[in-house]
Amino acid sequence: MEKQLFRFMLAGFFLITTFTIAQNSNLPIEKKQGKDYYVYTVEVSEGLNAIGRKFNVSPDDIAKVNPEVKEGLQIGQKILIPINKKNRGNIKTENKTSQDFIQHKVERKQTLFAISRKYNVSQEEIKKLNPQIESGLHEGVILQIPIVEKDKKKRKEENEINKSQNQSINYITHTVKAKETLYSISKLYKVEIESIKALNPGSEINISIGSELKIPLPSDAINTKNAKEDFTRKSTANPIDLESIFNKKEPVVSIDTKKVIRIAFLLPFMLEQSKSDASAERFVNFYAGALLAANEAKKKGVSLEIFTYDTDKTEEKLIEVLNNPELKSMDFIIGPAFSNQVSAMGEFSKKNSINTLIPFTSKVPDIDNNPFLYQFNPGADSEMNFATELFTGKYKNMNIIFANIPDISIFDDGKIGSDMLRKNLNSIKRVSTTLELSSSEYVDFTTVLKKGSKNIIIFNTDKFAYITPYITTIKNYSNSFDITLFEQYTWKDQPENVAQRIYISPFISSFNPAELDIFNRKFSKSFNWNSSTDTPRFDLLGYDIANYFIALLNQYGTKFPIKMSAKVNANFIQSQPQFERFSPKSGFVNQQLYLTEVKNK
Repeated sequence: MEKQLFRFMLAGFFLITTFTIAQNSNLPIEKKQGKDYYVYTVEVSEGLNAIGRKFNVSPDDIAKVNPEVKEGLQIGQKILIPINKKNRGNIKTENKTSQDFIQHKVERKQTLFAISRKYNVSQEEIKKLNPQIESGLHEGVILQIPIVEKDKKKRKEENEINKSQNQSINYITHTVKAKETLYSISKLYKVEIESIKALNPGSEINISIGSELKIPLPSDAINTKNAKEDFTRKSTANPIDLESIFNKKEPVVSIDTKKVIRIAFLLPFMLEQSKSDASAERFVNFYAGALLAANEAKKKGVSLEIFTYDTDKTEEKLIEVLNNPELKSMDFIIGPAFSNQVSAMGEFSKKNSINTLIPFTSKVPDIDNNPFLYQFNPGADSEMNFATELFTGKYKNMNIIFANIPDISIFDDGKIGSDMLRKNLNSIKRVSTTLELSSSEYVDFTTVLKKGSKNIIIFNTDKFAYITPYITTIKNYSNSFDITLFEQYTWKDQPENVAQRIYISPFISSFNPAELDIFNRKFSKSFNWNSSTDTPRFDLLGYDIANYFIALLNQYGTKFPIKMSAKVNANFIQSQPQFERFSPKSGFVNQQLYLTEVKNK
C-alpha cells in the first residue's frame, strides 16, 4: 500500500472568538497551597489562549498550575484556573463568530511596521487589539491581527474552491492521538490548519482521540512522496543496485578487495501499513544517508551488497524478517529501530555470529553478554560517567543542586540518571545539595544557591512538562545568582527555558559548514528531496555510522572487533563513534559524548 514519508510547510491560522460577560459563575472551587482556583472543564475547540481570555488570566498563569497543558488540551479535561479580582463571579462566555482575526507570532527583530505591511492593516488597529505591545514588541509574542474585508471575501472564496476540489486533492490519513490538537497536527505535517479544516468539515469544532483526519498534500509534496516511495520500495529488493538508486554510472577505482561486503538494513519503513506513520520519515532519511556513504565507498573501489528489510514496529514482524535465509550470510547488520525488537535481534546475532549495530535505542538488554552487539546511543551509564568527569574537572567548582520533583516514576530516565550521578558523586566525596520540591511552582532556591559561585540545577525527570512550573522561578533567581540548568537532550529546543544550559549527547552541536553544504547538495541531488533539518539529523547519523563500519569492514573484514581501538579512516559530520567493550563477553557501547553549553541573552 502507498506510504507517505514526509512532512510539509506550516502556516498558523487560528480561530479567534469574541466574548460577552456572564455573571455569577457556578463553577466548583478548589483550594491548593492556600489559593483558590476554579475547576474548569475544557470544551470543544478551546485552546489555552481562549480559556485565558475567558477568565482574564494569562495562559502562562494557567500553565503554571497545570503543567500538563503544555502537551495540549483535551475535551473534558479538568484544569485549575487562578481566581483573581477580575474573574471572581464574572466569567466570559464564548460567542463564536466568523474568522475575523488571525494570530501572528512575532519573529526575531520583527517590527510593528513590518507586521502591519504584511497583513495590510494599520499599526493602530493592531495596537487596539493588542494593548500589551504599547511597551514594545518581543520575539515569540502572539498578536491578534484583524482580517480586512477583502481578505475575508478572498478566504471565503478560497474555502468554496477547496470544498469543490476535495475529491481531487491528494491526502494522507492521520489518526488523532492523545493530547493532539489541530495546531500540533498541522505542525507535524507542515500544512495550514485551514487546509486541514477544509478537508475535514467539523474538525474546527471537535477532534477526538482515535478520529481520522485527512491531511492534504501540496503538488510539490506529491513529487517528493513519489520519490521517497519509489526509493524505499526499490530498496527492499535484495540486494539493491546502488547504480539504480543513484541513477548514474561513475568510474570505480580498481583496487583489490578481500571479498564483497554484505550489509543488511533492518528498518521500519512501514510500507505495509494502510495508514501513514510520520515517524517513518526519520528512518528513510537515515537509510538514505547510509546509502550516500555506501555509494562513496563504492566509488573508491569497495565492493558492497546492500540488503534492505522493512521491519515495521513489532517483534513479530522482525522475527518474520529474520527467517530470511540470506540474513545468516551477512557480514554486518544495522537495526532494528525499536527497543521491543532488540532482544530477538540480539539472539539472532549471537546465534549466527553476525556483528549487529543497534543505532537508535539505548535500551539494549543483552549488551553485557553478547559480544556481537554494538550500541550507538550511549545510555544513562555513559552519560552520567561523562557528567561525573565534568563535575570533578571542568565544573569542579560548581555548586551542584539536585532538585527532586515529588512522585516521579522510578522508570523515568531522568530520575535514573539523576540518582546515578548523585551516587557517583557521593562515592568520590564530591559535595552536592539536594532540594526536595513541593507541588507549588514557587520554590525557595535561596537555601541552596550560592552567590559568587556558578550553580547548576539537575532535575530528577526527563519530561520538560514536569519542570515547567519551576522555570519562571529559576529565571527570577537568575537575576541574582549565576544559574545553569543541566538539561535533557530532548529539552534543547523548548522555547520556555533558562538562559544558561548544558546538555550531553553523542552529537556535535556545531557542524562544519563547508562539509554540511557539500553533503546537503549531494543528498538533494541523489534523492530528489531535502532532508529534515531537525537535530539530530537522521540522514547525517546514517551517513556517519555507515562510513565508520564500512571503513572497518573494508580494512579488517569481519574480524574488525579486535581493531576497534584503531584509527578509522572515514569522514564524519555529526558524530564520530568510539566503541568500547567492558569485558571480552560484552558488546560494544559508543563512548563518544559531547558537551554543549548554551547561553542565551
